[in-house]
Amino acid sequence: MSPVLQGSTPRTKGLLVKIFLSPLGVIYRIWTLSIRMRYAPENGRDELRMHPEPIVLTLWHNRLFLAGEWHNRYRKDKRIYGLISASKDGAWLETFYGWTGIRAIRGSQNRRGMQAIRELVKVINVGHNDVGITPDGSRGPKYQAKPGAMAVAKITKAPVLLLSFEYTHALRLKSWDGFVIPFPFSSVKVTTKLIGSDFLSKDRTLEEAAQFVEDKLNRITKD
Repeated sequence: MSPVLQGSTPRTKGLLVKIFLSPLGVIYRIWTLSIRMRYAPENGRDELRMHPEPIVLTLWHNRLFLAGEWHNRYRKDKRIYGLISASKDGAWLETFYGWTGIRAIRGSQNRRGMQAIRELVKVINVGHNDVGITPDGSRGPKYQAKPGAMAVAKITKAPVLLLSFEYTHALRLKSWDGFVIPFPFSSVKVTTKLIGSDFLSKDRTLEEAAQFVEDKLNRITKD
């Protein structure tokens, strides 16, 4: 195997590790199922119902805890594939989100970036699935969108669905993104906003598109 191919292989967790962690997966599922999600009338629920086609789901990295559960409740007729870093940290996230039914496509700006984009495009075009991207992941800066995240939407012409959660009671970790974990049985306000693919016109660069999404996503993000 050539050094290039070897370096591009994502790190994964072995079967024994996944079996050992499976009790945590059960706890996580019970935890997320206990959360009460609510949409205000103006927060995008009706708009989402009217769009059964594939979407590029976009949310900030620190809102990931409930992403799979949200998709299970509101997009249960579709599978979702999430872009997860090819790094060692990403291997833990792959295990973590496998518990909620999110299928991992591994890649980041520094490793397997172009290959990951091709795989995301394929699952939308061939499988008619949703894909999920955190535009500030996997290492930030927090709430700053990277241009690569918009490439999938531009190629597939799939609309971008912005997703954010506002919490009543939650724990905030001391990580680079201030990762948020809602308390069990707490209430979470959900906001989504659908953006048509026409914002990714030929005259708009990926950098400009990323800035557009960053501004819109920050408007619906309440800390």
